[in-house]
Amino acid sequence: MLQQGFWFKAHRWSSRLDPAAWPPELDACPESIDRRWIDRRALFAIADRAGDPVGAIHTLVATSIWGTSTSARGRARRLRVFHADLAAVGDSVAHAVNVMLQDGPVAAYRTLHDRGPSVKHLGPAFGTKVLYFAGYNHTTEHPRPLILDRYVALALNQLCGWSWPDAGWTADQYATYLDLAERWAAAWDTEADVIELVLFNVGKSDKLAIAALSGTPAPEAP
Repeated sequence: MLQQGFWFKAHRWSSRLDPAAWPPELDACPESIDRRWIDRRALFAIADRAGDPVGAIHTLVATSIWGTSTSARGRARRLRVFHADLAAVGDSVAHAVNVMLQDGPVAAYRTLHDRGPSVKHLGPAFGTKVLYFAGYNHTTEHPRPLILDRYVALALNQLCGWSWPDAGWTADQYATYLDLAERWAAAWDTEADVIELVLFNVGKSDKLAIAALSGTPAPEAP
């Protein structure tokens, strides 16, 4: 689980970022020729600092890289977040992280996303990555924060018979997903983030693979 990662080309990110936005931990990631490897373990280490504005920016940069890999189109879209006032972005993301640590992930999701993005160009797919890495290992109460992206939503639609969009989910939908993941994790004696990873992989699979899992018990959609 912690080894799930992707290769990235550091210079293609760092050359388009303010030097203060670059997480120093990325320079220690394993290197192969002109690429480095970033995995969940590295992201958890960086996100330990997400409760302060600079650490929040570093976490957002690192999760953007991890979620984009070497895609040039995806990289250009992710970098738009950092073209705004970095101090304001760091303050907003750090505030959401601290809301999560005090009031839980759904409250943090509302802070970031429920009335439009509090940070321009930061949608739920990447906002929830920050919440997950900053909070999953720092809370003992359930539900814990998890990543919600279009592949997870597609898997939920296929397995549960829902009709969620591929972006722009409400805080109530995020809460429903977190509750379901925790219940499935308890039923299958695993971690909730393992359920998230399984759903991500299901969402990226072809329809035949999804159909093979269609016997999964599903609650009513909200």
